[in-house]
Amino acid sequence: RSTAVYVLGQQGRLRHFALDESKVVDVAEFVISLITRDHGSVDAVPTHGRWRSYCVTIDGKQRDLVSEHVAQWRAADVSEWECARRIIDLFVVSVLIDAGAGSQWKYHDKEAGVLTRTEGLGMAALRMFEDGAFSSSSDNPFQADAAALLELTDEQLLSGFQVSKENPLLGGPNRAGLLRRLGAALSQQTRYFGGSCACKSHPSRPGFMLDYLATCAQELKTVDIDDLWEAIIEGFAPVWPASRTQLDGVSLGDVWPCSTLAAANSDIGDSELAQDADFLVPFHKLSQWLTWSLLEVVVRLGGFTVSGSSKLTGLPEYRNGGLFVDMGVLTLSDSDRIRGLSHPQAKEVPLFDGSDPVIVEWRALTVALLDRVAEIIKQKCCAGGDVPDMFLGRVLEGGTWKAGREIAADLRSETKDPPINIVSDGTLF
Repeated sequence: RSTAVYVLGQQGRLRHFALDESKVVDVAEFVISLITRDHGSVDAVPTHGRWRSYCVTIDGKQRDLVSEHVAQWRAADVSEWECARRIIDLFVVSVLIDAGAGSQWKYHDKEAGVLTRTEGLGMAALRMFEDGAFSSSSDNPFQADAAALLELTDEQLLSGFQVSKENPLLGGPNRAGLLRRLGAALSQQTRYFGGSCACKSHPSRPGFMLDYLATCAQELKTVDIDDLWEAIIEGFAPVWPASRTQLDGVSLGDVWPCSTLAAANSDIGDSELAQDADFLVPFHKLSQWLTWSLLEVVVRLGGFTVSGSSKLTGLPEYRNGGLFVDMGVLTLSDSDRIRGLSHPQAKEVPLFDGSDPVIVEWRALTVALLDRVAEIIKQKCCAGGDVPDMFLGRVLEGGTWKAGREIAADLRSETKDPPINIVSDGTLF
C-alpha cells in the first residue's frame, strides 16, 4: 500500500506532499556519514530495537543495563530461558508506552541523569520494572504479568514517570490504560502468553511468548518471523483502543484509511473510505518496533535463529518521516501547512491529528522511502561483499532515525521537534 502511494508521488498525484526523488541520494549520503562517524561501517551497527535505549553513558562510562541485569540473574542461578522471558516482559511494556512524550517532559534518573523522549520513557519503564510495579509475584519483581497489569492505576504510572503539572507527559493516563489492556490481552491469549505453567501462581506474561516460539521452532531452533509476528499482531490485538479503524467490527490498531489511494475513485466518500479495505494502509508501527526489539532478545538470549526478517518494514514515525521533510525529499503543500499551523495547539511547526490524511500520506511515503535509502546504502557500502543480516534494522539504527533527530535539533534547537508534529494520545507512535 505504501508503494502504491509512492508511485502516485512519482506521478505528481499526491494530495498533500510534493516528492523530489533527486534528493533521496542526499539522505542516504547523510545517513552513511553518521554510520561512519559512530560505527565505522554498517556491519558494526547493532539492529534497531529497545535494547539500545538501555545502552547509556553513566559517569563517563558506557553501560549496557540489560546485560548487567542478565549477568546478575545468571549469578543468582536464574536459567537462560527465564532471563530471556524477563527481558521480553520489560521490552513489551517499555515499547507499548513509547508513544511520543512531547518536548516538555523529562525523566530524572538516579544514575543516568536527565533523560527525555524515548530514552526517558525507556528508563522510567526499566525503573518501574526493577521496583516490581508490573509483577504480582512476591518472589520475582522482575516480570510483567497479567495480574499486576490489570490492577495498574493511572496514579502508579504517572508517579513512576514523574509526571506533574510542571512536567507534563502527553497521554499519560492513556498509557496506563494501554498497559491494563495488555494485562487483559495476556489473560485472554493464553496460546501465546500462557506458557506451560500459567496458573494463579504463574499468571500469563509476555515472556511466555518464548515458550510458544519453541513449539513453532524447526531444526536448529529456527523460527520464522511470521511466528513471532503472529504472537505480536494477534496476541496483542486487544491492546489497541476500540476507537481505531475497524473492519467488520474488529479494531485494526495502527491502520488508517488513505484518501490518496482513493483519489482516482471519485465515487468514494470520506464516510465510505474507512470501510473499504482496498484503501486502508496497515502501518503497525509499535507492533513492528516491538518485533524489531524482540528479535534481538529471541536470538541473543533465547538462542533461536529467526528467518524472514526482511519482511519487516522501516518504521513510519516522526524521526524517520521528519528526515525526508527536513532534507527536501517531501514538501508539505502550502494549504496543509497553513491548516496545520492553525491547529490550536500548534507552535513552531504544523500540527495534525494522527488520523489526518496528511499524516497517513506522510507515513506511507516514509515506509517506501526508507526502503529506497536502504537500497542506496547497500549498493554503496556492500558492493561486492556480504550484506549484514537485518540490514534495514541497521540502517534505521545507524541511521535514519538518528539522522532525523540530529537534523531536527539543528533546525529547531529549542524544541528539537520534527518539521511536522502529531497530536499524541500516548498510544499511537
